[in-house]
Amino acid sequence: MEIEAKFAIQNIQVYQTMQALDSIGRFSLAAGRVYDIHDTYFDTPDRKILRAGYACRQREQDGVRLITLKGLRGVSGAVHRREEWETELPATVSLATPSQWPDSPARQQVLALAECAPLTPLFSLKQRRCVRHIFHAQRLVAELSLDTVTLSHTGSEEPFMELEIELKGAGAESDLAAIVSDLADMPGLSPEPLSKFERGLAAVNAAPPGITLDDTIAEAARKTLRFHLLRVMLNEQGTRAGQDTEALHDMRVATRRMRTAFRVFAAAMDADAMQPYLKDLRRTGRVLGHVRDLDVFRENAQTYLDTFTKGNAPDLSVLRQAWDAEYKCARRRMLTYLDGKRYQRFKHEFAIRLATPLPQSDATQRYAVRRIAEAIPDLVNGRLAEFYQCKARLDQPNAALSDYHQMRIVAKNLRYTVEYFREVLGADTERAIDELKTLQNHLGALQDAVVASAQLHHVLAWGTWMPPVDGALRWTQTPIGAPDVAAYLAFQQAEIRRLMSTFPEAWRRFERADFARLLANAIAVLRS
Repeated sequence: MEIEAKFAIQNIQVYQTMQALDSIGRFSLAAGRVYDIHDTYFDTPDRKILRAGYACRQREQDGVRLITLKGLRGVSGAVHRREEWETELPATVSLATPSQWPDSPARQQVLALAECAPLTPLFSLKQRRCVRHIFHAQRLVAELSLDTVTLSHTGSEEPFMELEIELKGAGAESDLAAIVSDLADMPGLSPEPLSKFERGLAAVNAAPPGITLDDTIAEAARKTLRFHLLRVMLNEQGTRAGQDTEALHDMRVATRRMRTAFRVFAAAMDADAMQPYLKDLRRTGRVLGHVRDLDVFRENAQTYLDTFTKGNAPDLSVLRQAWDAEYKCARRRMLTYLDGKRYQRFKHEFAIRLATPLPQSDATQRYAVRRIAEAIPDLVNGRLAEFYQCKARLDQPNAALSDYHQMRIVAKNLRYTVEYFREVLGADTERAIDELKTLQNHLGALQDAVVASAQLHHVLAWGTWMPPVDGALRWTQTPIGAPDVAAYLAFQQAEIRRLMSTFPEAWRRFERADFARLLANAIAVLRS
């Protein structure tokens, strides 16, 4: 049994601080040793080992090849308790054929899990590891590892940093608990509920939810929520850094997909038990959403500026000043929230909750155990009915902008629902998803123009991004003179009119693609 605590390290400054420590609370740290480690993870082509809840790793260090089989369950906050089997593999023996490994418990376990199938590589990790022993009164209790990890996949590399504390020697869990308590007060560290294997799988998108036709509805819900929670966690570091707007975008989308999953699978989970997670998920989405909306506004404004020749670009300096002020505040609020105990508790408790079957009430138990193959048609068709009801509303002569916005939401919910089951649906699934995306992009551009118009109005009226509120009036000393900002507002309003008037043609293109037939074909495979 391996017992260790894992922390994500937010930046190089925190890493250097940890390197310079002489002690953690009452525990002393020995001098460090540095190792270069190359890990490669393997599984059968159909992921038998992963499906059983294990990871198989080959570690190359100082000319030695070590095979390790680890469990993927047993996480509580920062602490991981996992079954573990290890054996050394001679250089002349192929890792791909476990039957040729030296006789050992590790060999026996892998053969049983893989059912004697050959192993193939999934991805590789390279680590520069600084190892320091931890003592208490001359007693070795643990080993501290500072890891700089580089994930290699499809020709790209993704670095991240971690701190691990593994019990060693005479160490007891009470020692680990004391060390974890002291580390919890150090800024820049956050408990890491994911193993490197899980982070690697999610990062390379090599681990879809893993839904099968034999899954119950409740199990499909758990797999779906867990997959997207992984995406939230994996994009958190990039979101904090703020250098790549796609990390924030992907993190926010993952929260939206989970919120939709709560609705789609509502009848398969105990609402009272799951409601606290949904509440914190909504809060997380709002905090992320405000910063993401500002990113979208900036990107669209730059696209507008790029339509002008050099030297003739309009003056949007007033707009830029208001945007900068709001963005700074929004980023600060977001980081404060992500650093807060409430978000950290939600993230890790939800990960633990999703590691086991979802809670059931008397009202949900009978539905929850149905096979997902039986439920998918009803789940998809329920969203499809909402979709066409919204379209019928848009066909009315008094259709409002809010109706277009609702159509966008419902189209997105339909798309997400189909995507949840893409692993078990037919070949036309991807084409159906693509057609929904195209329609959704038209409606999304319309909503972006509506939101931009509101923000531009605020800037022109008050010189601020948001309208004044009671007790915090921020009037400008002189009337705002910004004709180029007013021209940009007129451009956005023209975009609203154009996108509304061209929506019928977008819908005709959607119908010519025969979306309904594509979706019906995708679902039809469930009857075969």
